[in-house]
Amino acid sequence: MALIATLIVVDSALHFGTSTEYRYLHEIYQRVYYIPILLAAFWFGPFIGFCTSLAVSLIYSIHIQLHWHHFPTYTFNQYAEICLYHVIALVIGFLSLKERRQREKVELTSQQLSYAYDKLQETFEQLRRADRLAALGELSAGIAHEIRNPLGSIKGSIDIIEGEFTPQNPKREFIEIIKEETARLNNIVSGFLKFARPPSPAIKLTSINRLIESILTLLQNEAEQSGIEIRRQLDPDLPEIEIDPDQIRQVLLNVTLNALQAMPQGGQLEIETVSSNEILTIAIRDSGDGIPEEKLEQAFDPFYSTKPDGSGLGLSISHQLIENHGGSIHLSNRVSGGLTVRIELPLKSESSSRNGAKPTQRPKLAPRR
Repeated sequence: MALIATLIVVDSALHFGTSTEYRYLHEIYQRVYYIPILLAAFWFGPFIGFCTSLAVSLIYSIHIQLHWHHFPTYTFNQYAEICLYHVIALVIGFLSLKERRQREKVELTSQQLSYAYDKLQETFEQLRRADRLAALGELSAGIAHEIRNPLGSIKGSIDIIEGEFTPQNPKREFIEIIKEETARLNNIVSGFLKFARPPSPAIKLTSINRLIESILTLLQNEAEQSGIEIRRQLDPDLPEIEIDPDQIRQVLLNVTLNALQAMPQGGQLEIETVSSNEILTIAIRDSGDGIPEEKLEQAFDPFYSTKPDGSGLGLSISHQLIENHGGSIHLSNRVSGGLTVRIELPLKSESSSRNGAKPTQRPKLAPRR
């Protein structure tokens, strides 16, 4: 606007300051008026362009009356030029407006295509990972089945042999080691089976808040021993939802135990529940070290664990159980330090079979925030 105003002022000053003897200069100056008119119409549209042409016409009309009233023929041509100012301003203004709208449409289409491409890439990655996890699940189930039988034989044999060694016998220590390692292997095999073939949810109306309180009661003693403060922000108006309480309890227990283990020197564990837009959200936050950003995408992969003695199946199984309920689970690092686990469940069950169970879905990963 400053440039347009400057051009008008300078051109008008040249008009008023140049003698009428230099008629060819005035003809140049009156064409120079097109420059601010064109700029105003192109940059700001027909309305500002027309207002600019009116301002130019007013100034130029004063100049015509003061200096050219004694040249009727030339005066007529100048007034005709003024009419052309308005026509040019409107035409260029409307063309500019049309071009701007077309450009906005192109930009919007480009954004939509970019979004669609990102979603397509995301879906492709989910399908690729789901296919890989499905194959891994079948393999795990086969391996677990083959390992469980010899493990049972080993456990039974050790129980028989154990009676032949008194507690004072130095070899009794090796018997205890074998029993502990056998039990650990059995837990890992059980994890494989849960990962490969999670049971269908036994759906029934459940209070999430009561479920959380029961879990926190179990963990209260461990939290106090570790110097961890538990904070609750549970929505008292939260409705009951259709879930399998045992499976959701397993998920919540796994996530909260992970949070406690992430704070060996103490800290704060916050649990919040809220509902909006037919979605119930459970946010579990700890003040530990979190997970490196480049590792967040791997957190739900089977056998990935940040703990030296972890099996890496806890979050994978939790992810499957939440997805089988039609929900999603996301991980994100907190700005203040620590990790946030956000679990989202539908307030209304999308589909239930006659016995109240939802069919088990193939494992797949939800988009992470």
